[in-house]
Amino acid sequence: MSGAAVSSVIWRVTDIFMRYRFLKNMLGTKHRFAYVWYYLGSLFYGQLNVRFVLTGTSWGNLIYLCGCAFTLNMLLFHGSAVKKVFFTVWMYCAPEVACGIFLPLFHGLAVTNGQSGVSDAALEMIELAACLTLYAMMELLSRNLHVLRQDFEDRDALYLMFIILFICQSIAMLLNLYTGIDGWKQENVFAVAIPCSLTALFGEILSVYCVVTLNRRLVERLAKQQYQMLGKHLEISKEQYCQIVKIRHDIKNHGLCLSKLLKDGNIEEAVHYLEQMKLRTEQGAPLIRTGSVFADALLNPKFRQAEEMGVELSVRLTVPDEETIAPVDLCCLLSNAFDNAAEACQRSAQAGYPAGRIQIMSRMHTNYWVFEISNSVHTPGCVRDGKFLSSKRGSVCGIGLQNIRAVVDRYGGVLDLQWGTQFTLSVMLPLTSKKPPSASIE
Repeated sequence: MSGAAVSSVIWRVTDIFMRYRFLKNMLGTKHRFAYVWYYLGSLFYGQLNVRFVLTGTSWGNLIYLCGCAFTLNMLLFHGSAVKKVFFTVWMYCAPEVACGIFLPLFHGLAVTNGQSGVSDAALEMIELAACLTLYAMMELLSRNLHVLRQDFEDRDALYLMFIILFICQSIAMLLNLYTGIDGWKQENVFAVAIPCSLTALFGEILSVYCVVTLNRRLVERLAKQQYQMLGKHLEISKEQYCQIVKIRHDIKNHGLCLSKLLKDGNIEEAVHYLEQMKLRTEQGAPLIRTGSVFADALLNPKFRQAEEMGVELSVRLTVPDEETIAPVDLCCLLSNAFDNAAEACQRSAQAGYPAGRIQIMSRMHTNYWVFEISNSVHTPGCVRDGKFLSSKRGSVCGIGLQNIRAVVDRYGGVLDLQWGTQFTLSVMLPLTSKKPPSASIE
């Protein structure tokens, strides 16, 4: 095998691996040996096009490659079809735009050297430069959207896809006009080539700017949700503090009253008074202590509201400490999970059914924490493409579930949903800390 053939094989393997790595980071793979199948599939439809010349134009070739790659991505990677369409189109359109940056410049150099067009060696260099540009943009997109990939919605993918298609089509038309002109004069070629290259460069910069802007918007949206949650937590903490102040203020009066009753010999009345104090204290006491003051402050008022609605609660809850999971993330996960369960019970009550039951269980293991919450439902949830449909505006999943997914992904955990006559949400997060104290109520 010649050196050129070896270089070609190495380059093909590297190119396929870079594309596979990007899709794996953004979507996740369905199979254990996904790279092998991805490599074989890419090699198959590429060689098939070369041998039988299935497409005769550049746009026909682009459509063929995108169609085959999309089919392969549907088989090997997770995620919605819209996201897979975007990533597929983007990975093939970005190099086309990058070619628009380098091709006019190489063409201008060829004309100034007395050649009629770009040589094969120059075309290979242009292709290499376009691929390197794609890899740099892949890294940029992966770094900006990888952490927030669950917040990267289908509408965001459509927004970016339309932009890259418009840019690619515009640059292709510009290159067709440029390369279709014969008889260039040396003094005029760069006067046209440089503006063409700059236009393609600005198109590539525009696509990058849109990604960065989208990332900023996603971060701001997530920060706003966390800020709202912290605001609610502060309001709850303020209410609890006010209750403690009232209790401390009343203790003095209770002591004076008991002292008077005992001095007067009214033992039975003093005992009755103490029983009333105990009952009132128990009504204000927290239903559950998880070991996290943040979780206690957030969940106890929610539990009381659920009990007032007639919901039967069964809770055995243990939470990790602050060194293992940030309080904001813990409260985000617990509150959204409980709110979704409570809303389902409330909808059942509004429909004339019993409010139902919410069951919460968690277990601390050596290396991971398992959290599970179940609620009874009288109307089974809808399913589309294996995903739970939210009752809110027919979306695939509500904001609460999206927030839970974001927390789980941030800690490299696993989220599982099961539905039927009972909806169950299960979360498993890796741990590195010691087991905190547990709490339970029945």
